[in-house]
Amino acid sequence: AEVDEMYQTDGRFYSMKRLDQLSTTVLRNALRFTGKVQMVAPAADNHEERPAEHQPGVLIASALDSNYVACLDPLDGSGNADAAICTGTVFGVFQEEEESGGETKQERLVQSVLQPARNMKAAGYCLYSSATVLVFTLGDNKVLGFTLDPQSNEFVLTHPNLHIPSRGNVYSCNEANSEGWSKEFKAYLRALKTGENESKTQYAHRYVGSMVGDIHRTLNYGGIFCYPSDSGSHPRGNLQLLYKSAPMAFLVTQAGGRSIDGETGDLLDVEPERIHQKYPCFIGSPDDIAELEKYLSGEKEI
Repeated sequence: AEVDEMYQTDGRFYSMKRLDQLSTTVLRNALRFTGKVQMVAPAADNHEERPAEHQPGVLIASALDSNYVACLDPLDGSGNADAAICTGTVFGVFQEEEESGGETKQERLVQSVLQPARNMKAAGYCLYSSATVLVFTLGDNKVLGFTLDPQSNEFVLTHPNLHIPSRGNVYSCNEANSEGWSKEFKAYLRALKTGENESKTQYAHRYVGSMVGDIHRTLNYGGIFCYPSDSGSHPRGNLQLLYKSAPMAFLVTQAGGRSIDGETGDLLDVEPERIHQKYPCFIGSPDDIAELEKYLSGEKEI
């Protein structure tokens, strides 16, 4: 009832849900048309999330002629689409483990993708903005970028070797949650804002609100993207680990960057417990991540 009431009173929430449903249908049909995969759409998961919170329409696709399985977020940033802000599709590919649990094929597929990002065989995203850009890696320490040519309707290789700068001058995070952040993380941001950081450079703040757009900018120009936990509405961050932050962390790492969870270490080593599980994440240039670690570990005095 609470969800139904939100659909009726919040037009943006309703639009986001409808766009997620439509994009999931379009992607499912496109994958089915290939005749190469079978798919499942895991049910919404309200575990540790607010009951009225909308869950994206994630898809799990399994290859019919091999043991590869992919987890796809059909439309990241759907809540911003009405404002013509960039959106994107995110995906990660695993090799299905023989010992995957579950009684049915659907349960086994769900279990097969609950692996740490370090096990990925490929990952990437397709960004829909002023241009349509496909960026992916096959896990060979090389990231490729393709741009859709609208005349030939083909993707053209425009970035043969994307490599993130060792340090940037932009940080990306949702400052609206700052009151609930740890004092260590706020001290780190204060150093970036004032230029009292290791590079002695005052950073700019850029935050689109669509992860695929923020990561694409960070990958090209360097810097750091953050979605930490807070003491308010996001005790475990606000990004789903399996099909948002994990594929992005894997891709950026393959491009020479780094990722951490701000708690235990490398984000690539965190194993999801469920499909829609949220987890804090920090992704970006290696020098920026290294400096952040000094604050989070207490090495830097605040």
